[in-house]
Amino acid sequence: MAVACVAALLTACTACTAQEQPPPHAAGTRTSSSSPSPSHTAPRCDGDSYVWRPVVQRRLLVAISDAKEIRIPAHGSASPPEPRLIRPLTAEISPTAVEAGVDPADALAALEDQSQESLEPIGTRFVLDDDAGTGKMINESDTTERGRFVEAEGVRLVTARFSVTCAGGTVRGTITTWGKGPIGVSVRCGIKEHLPELSREAERRACAAQLAVPSAE
Repeated sequence: MAVACVAALLTACTACTAQEQPPPHAAGTRTSSSSPSPSHTAPRCDGDSYVWRPVVQRRLLVAISDAKEIRIPAHGSASPPEPRLIRPLTAEISPTAVEAGVDPADALAALEDQSQESLEPIGTRFVLDDDAGTGKMINESDTTERGRFVEAEGVRLVTARFSVTCAGGTVRGTITTWGKGPIGVSVRCGIKEHLPELSREAERRACAAQLAVPSAE
């Protein structure tokens, strides 16, 4: 099958059979104004004393479309299905650690050093970008292509427990956040090839449905 996706603006997917591709910017995130901050009277902590045990990283599906029957004419295009949010996600730090004097920004910076990854700030909420699902599926073959397709988005979730030395003693807590930039997923139902983790979950959730959403094409 010679079907490719051409995404709007800066995001793109390279094939419609099964692809997981992080875009070059964090288009699927937005910073919340409710980020926690330490009390003005709370003791400061030693930023060089963070100990992480353990740092767990995994891919998490956060948005998915219905499986949609789509017909793509020869040398033509069609719109992909539009994903919807299925998991609310906010970057968080233990409130008790903040109350004990831990600065969320300092803790995040220490975790970025530990994980060697750029992470979303504490208080960030994942939201779908306005351009999600607005790309085009391109058929470069001489025959019409037809199938059930699923679009989804995921993140590289990071969960880490820490301890740090503060003026009042050792403080422990947990940070949950994710790597900047969502992971785009495109799946064609019924393909037999080995699928990446997020594509497998997207196919299991959407393609197993008995009826596909009728195409509007």
